[in-house]
Amino acid sequence: MSRSMRPIANLAVKLSIDNEGVQEVGQNRGAPVEAYQASCVPPLPAGSPWCAAVIRFRLKQAATQLGLTYDVTFPRTGWTPDYSRWAKGNNKWISINRLKAIKNDKIEDVILPGDLTCFYMSHLGRIAHIGMVVQVHSWGVETIEGNTSPEPSDEGSVERDGDGYYFKVRTWDELGKYGGIIQIDF
Repeated sequence: MSRSMRPIANLAVKLSIDNEGVQEVGQNRGAPVEAYQASCVPPLPAGSPWCAAVIRFRLKQAATQLGLTYDVTFPRTGWTPDYSRWAKGNNKWISINRLKAIKNDKIEDVILPGDLTCFYMSHLGRIAHIGMVVQVHSWGVETIEGNTSPEPSDEGSVERDGDGYYFKVRTWDELGKYGGIIQIDF
């Protein structure tokens, strides 16, 4: 499917925007958060980190509403490294270095709302947080992310254990040394 024909990604970003502000009840719990966790394959136990689970939930929700299925090889887990690994193996990964090299007037041809942002955490040595692109700029992206904190409480940093589902403003550097974007073409 072409970058212009992405019905699942387009609906998933709309559903995400419509649900911004969902908050946890307790630590990584609450009815919406537990629904995100349960949508993963295998299901995540209640109380687990859920940034990838909400991505899985929104893509599945969009596909179901449209009566479509998406790439059977695409991760359905709650483990963020699975997503970047899939993207790299399927030529859907845009590294931080490539992002910085793309001419400003071309960036919106490469990254679209509904694509995914992957954050590399050097202290963990892996991709450890994920979000969904809402808007693209020459300097970075606006996203919606689960299991994070609202702006500006963590402005300039990446909070991967917050209390809700919030809009974020991210510069390319905030993706981390080995972070990047996953192009979603379904």
